[in-house]
Amino acid sequence: MSLKKSNLFTLAHTFLREPAQKVIPELKQYGFSGINLALNYHSSRDLLLRQGPQLEYLEDGFHYYKSDSNKYPNEALKPDLIQQLPNNELINSVIKIAKSVEFEVNAWAVYLHNSAIGRSHPEVVVTNVFGNRFLSELCPSNPQVIGYISGLTRNLCDLGVSGIRAESLHFHGARRGEHHERFFIELSQISEFLFALCFCKYCKKNYQTQYGDVDKLEAAVAKNLSMVFEDSDPWLGIKLTKEKLSEIIGPQIINYLAVRENSVTNLYQVVRDITKASKVNINFVDQAPLLEFESDIATQNSWQVGIDNSQVIDLVDNYEPLIYRKSVDQVLTLAKDYLKNIANQITAILRPTFPDCTSFENLERKIIGLNDMGVREIDFYLLDTMRNKDLKNLQRFL
Repeated sequence: MSLKKSNLFTLAHTFLREPAQKVIPELKQYGFSGINLALNYHSSRDLLLRQGPQLEYLEDGFHYYKSDSNKYPNEALKPDLIQQLPNNELINSVIKIAKSVEFEVNAWAVYLHNSAIGRSHPEVVVTNVFGNRFLSELCPSNPQVIGYISGLTRNLCDLGVSGIRAESLHFHGARRGEHHERFFIELSQISEFLFALCFCKYCKKNYQTQYGDVDKLEAAVAKNLSMVFEDSDPWLGIKLTKEKLSEIIGPQIINYLAVRENSVTNLYQVVRDITKASKVNINFVDQAPLLEFESDIATQNSWQVGIDNSQVIDLVDNYEPLIYRKSVDQVLTLAKDYLKNIANQITAILRPTFPDCTSFENLERKIIGLNDMGVREIDFYLLDTMRNKDLKNLQRFL
């Protein structure tokens, strides 16, 4: 068997360490169809392996090209000069070499997980019922953030990429936003969700425009969370559902969630209008499988980050779920969920190395199983952390 198409998620550091004229023909020879290149990304510490062991520190909210401020609306947030490369030599060389060998280059864009902008502009981040600001998460309802998304998308399209792989274009949860977090309290799914629920002035304004007074809802959330932090969490072990939130907070919470889903859908419409005009495709890198690692029905959890799949599906060219599971059965069950409830064609994203695949047999069974289900496009994460033997393992399927 051979996959119809397979791209590698790739950090810019691959091309900072070796030139595109060496890397791209090599990847093409392995059988890969292209790369999803991180052109704006969040901070991390990574052990890069493919070109020899290197401990690399990625910067917060960095743009791996020189941004063009003319692409951004006047009111938009814009990348700071220290959050971008001084020129476009890297991306220009990648695209030039890729075109010469018919190799696809997509922009992998991490939209709203951006601590650099959040710390410089704390007024635009997700703000909970206590006024706590999540500095790593830009709020989808904020007009300046919407402007940033518009400008970023337009800028990426004009760089000459074939497509955009959109990640973090939605709300986020309470945890895993920073390097080192201390939540020395056992919190239920319900409490964590309510703690990260945005009550910034724009989220509240959007609700008030349609449904009136938001104060009662805000007070109910604050009261219930205060009980958790002062005494104990009564919802430990209870599954987070809209119905349960309505029971705890009141039915108005359902309308509040619908309003924030509309805010997220609006972002996808903004991106779609720009990509369509530029003839650039857009895939939704879906993080829903990461919301509950034990869940096999990830699409039912999308609402937790403000995604209404019935709306978003019409605004993207393809869904790319992060199917990160160790078990072969879990991978196939997750894929079935997407094929049944989202679309009859998806692109799966697999991690072909540790921690998901600790043997070639495990990787092989996942790829063959997906292929047998009709999933013929699989992208792999992450080139920079792969060894040559990992690429050779993948070559068998390409």
